[in-house]
Amino acid sequence: MCLLVLAPPALAQPTPWPEPVTSPDQAAFAVWAVTLGPTPLHSQPDQASETFRELRPGSPLQVLGYTEDWATVYDPRPGQQGTAYVRSDLLGPSDPPSAYAFKQPPANEEPVDQTGRLIADTPLAVFPSPAADAVLGDLDEGSWVTIDGAVQGEDGARWYRTDDGNFLLADAVSLEPMPSGPTLAATAPAPIQTYEGRWLDANLTEPVHVTAYDNTTPVRTMLAIKGRIPRPTPTGEFTIIRRVANETMDSRTIGIPLSAPGSYYLKNVLFTQYFTSDGASLHYNYWSSNFGYAGSHGCLGLSYADSAWLWNWAAVGTRVSIHY
Repeated sequence: MCLLVLAPPALAQPTPWPEPVTSPDQAAFAVWAVTLGPTPLHSQPDQASETFRELRPGSPLQVLGYTEDWATVYDPRPGQQGTAYVRSDLLGPSDPPSAYAFKQPPANEEPVDQTGRLIADTPLAVFPSPAADAVLGDLDEGSWVTIDGAVQGEDGARWYRTDDGNFLLADAVSLEPMPSGPTLAATAPAPIQTYEGRWLDANLTEPVHVTAYDNTTPVRTMLAIKGRIPRPTPTGEFTIIRRVANETMDSRTIGIPLSAPGSYYLKNVLFTQYFTSDGASLHYNYWSSNFGYAGSHGCLGLSYADSAWLWNWAAVGTRVSIHY
């Protein structure tokens, strides 16, 4: 007689996470994503955990796994390599990055350690090369960047390495000190009418000025960034309806997905004072220095000094008159 012996059921084994990819020939076998906006890399799957650094939109990351609402990711770029945690809603699916993402960049030929202002719209690259597949994204003319060194690019040209490990053509950067705040006008533009008590006059004619008044007396004049098409700053008579000392601004709240052009995800936006229910406000604008001109999604962006002063001077109910 033949006995049938049943073996005990095998215990299910957890699927091991994939190994980090460090060369382009391995990239096709991994899962990839790109950052949809400014994306902090965390030490733990917790918003309160230590932040290693913040990646620019379009940065490639290998996805190693998920923990609830967080992705475990690996940055494959030499000099940036390492594992971290990222909120999964800040990532979008992607094809494998180009070979330039894995290529060891040249060493600095000289240190720079200086801020610079872009004098033209400029591609930002993961490697100092004019090749299209080296480009991470584009930076606008007038943007400020921090440069930590100069290198010779693949094309033989001089390139600058930014403090976050990316590269810009040196010819597109004017090295100059970053201003602590915008230059203020000596006198305020005349308002179209005046009001009693404390109120604000925003003149959108460039250069854009916001002037704080006490009755008919100008107290402080500030240059501001105004909205650009298709989201210009609204005109008319408003009052401050809500104030938030420190918040995260997410373009999804105004109908722009993080994967769409014009999207943003900005942490630590300080001194926000809303004057419309759909999000137009006065606030500290740390990501642009285009004071006096168009560059926002409808808000009036101010320097740190001006937004901090205005936070202490204004209140809910303060009138805001906006006009050309």
